[in-house]
Amino acid sequence: MNGRRHLTDKTILITGAAGLFGNILRTYWGARYRLRLADIRPIENLASHEEYIETDIVDYGQLLSACEGAHTVVHLAAYPGDGATFYDTLLNLNIIGAYNAFEAARAAGCRRLVFASSIDVVKGYWDEGEIPLDVPVYPTNLYGASKCWGEALARVYAGQYGLSCICVRLCNPHFDQAGSWDAEEFISGISPRDAASLLALCVEADGIDFAVVNGISDHRHGRLNLEETRRLLGFEPEDGTSFPRGTGIS
Repeated sequence: MNGRRHLTDKTILITGAAGLFGNILRTYWGARYRLRLADIRPIENLASHEEYIETDIVDYGQLLSACEGAHTVVHLAAYPGDGATFYDTLLNLNIIGAYNAFEAARAAGCRRLVFASSIDVVKGYWDEGEIPLDVPVYPTNLYGASKCWGEALARVYAGQYGLSCICVRLCNPHFDQAGSWDAEEFISGISPRDAASLLALCVEADGIDFAVVNGISDHRHGRLNLEETRRLLGFEPEDGTSFPRGTGIS
């Protein structure tokens, strides 16, 4: 996936585009789509297929304006992990911000919303080996609970409003094929290359009203099961402990 691919007429809105996953998508997607980069933080060095729109996800009006004309919303914006207080941070960013994203996508007539969920929604099964996709959610912190809220919103907006929604339970995107991993241990990482590939498949997939999929590289002993992600999206990771050790971050 690189900038040599032909630019499509699809405008993809990425919220939280200045963050880690946003930068991964910009790097690996190249000019595959017209990218509308929404963040409260400025984004510089824009390519010809990119535009930046300053957006506070807590402000519904700003998010609605950002969604206008977008084909798909990739909603990455959130407080990224445990440790935040509920009223000061999680309520605004992960609860109100998530609601605003779904409602704005619906109101603007977007085709799909791809929601960046997290392995944290099932982290309570951490000591039980590979976690199936069909087990009940089991967060162990408020961050994980806030991601359960996002998945529940996706179910509502798909069922009640016809907004196609795909929730991706993403793992940490720091898996390095050349890193110091042990293939016999349980691992929960995804490489940047695999993360970008998976999220592109979420944008492109046809015939999906609602789905929850796992976002992880192909590990000999992975924390999340990949069967449904492969079946539904045709996702075939290029990295993971199932492959030989490589020469650098993929």
